Amino acid sequence: MSFVSIIVTYGNVDRYEGVVNTIESVVDAGTKKVFLVDNGCHYSISSKIKNQFSGFNIRVRRFEENKGSAEGFSTGIKMVMEDAQVSGQTYILILDDDVLLDRNFADRFLSINQTLVESNKHVWSLFRKDRDETFANGYDRNINYYYNSVAGFSLLRKSRKNFNSILNNISCPIFVPWAGLFIKKKDLVSIELPDPKFFVYEDDADFSLNIRKQEYKILRSPELVLRENSKSWFESDSKKSGYKIYYGGFANSGRFLYKVRNNIYLIRRNLVTNVFAFYTNVFIFIIAGFIKYGKFNKDGFTRLKLLCQAVTDGLRKNLGENKNWKL
Repeated sequence: MSFVSIIVTYGNVDRYEGVVNTIESVVDAGTKKVFLVDNGCHYSISSKIKNQFSGFNIRVRRFEENKGSAEGFSTGIKMVMEDAQVSGQTYILILDDDVLLDRNFADRFLSINQTLVESNKHVWSLFRKDRDETFANGYDRNINYYYNSVAGFSLLRKSRKNFNSILNNISCPIFVPWAGLFIKKKDLVSIELPDPKFFVYEDDADFSLNIRKQEYKILRSPELVLRENSKSWFESDSKKSGYKIYYGGFANSGRFLYKVRNNIYLIRRNLVTNVFAFYTNVFIFIIAGFIKYGKFNKDGFTRLKLLCQAVTDGLRKNLGENKNWKL
């Protein structure tokens, strides 16, 4: 098996060590080439990386400013598509800059993949066990779970129809993150890239739906693992709720606003089967979060107004970067 790796990084020099660790992990696992997207780093990463990995094939594409994850990962994919030395049978592994690949990944993948019927159209999403409880729970959320929902919330959801049992220790998630996607180049050619106007958040969900539209299944095995090198902004043990983080000021408000706005747009465009149910969920999502976390907060009404504008933007298809939303 031959594979190449796409890695997207950004930010200041404090993230450099993570980038190095990620690259070292894929090199140790046998990647043939690394396509690195410098998404507006505040330091000269290209020269540092090429000096540190001299003799290994690393291609770097630089943006002077952060173009967002949608543009960053799409650029990495385009780099691979344009590289004639990467054959259609070569696998492409997509990563961000804070994950680690196991050294024995290739052997495990070959062992698991050969048990599947080759004629079945499928791609893989590596298991991030610190962020995914699917296998511990023993079931997958299916597409019914997301119909008419808002950021995962739905008042009218019928729970018994929303989950599928895991068979043969292989799950079939609907939405997967960029990091850990593993797909052959010949299959990737047919899949539409996400709209760059997502900027950040939900662009990977859009790409997941585009994979499904081409009739590919997304598969996941607990044996194919990505280890975490950091925690996401919403993964603190004491602050699980995105609303609590937003109204409490535990993270920059733009993260929550982009997430909600883009999810509203994504669901409205793809997964609304009942308009009344969808708008009911929108209304309750806004009000319930404010009552629980925002009504006694000194900035509660200000943040409520910002949230309502984000929801309105999602409904009106007003996407793109918002300079007023700090990440």
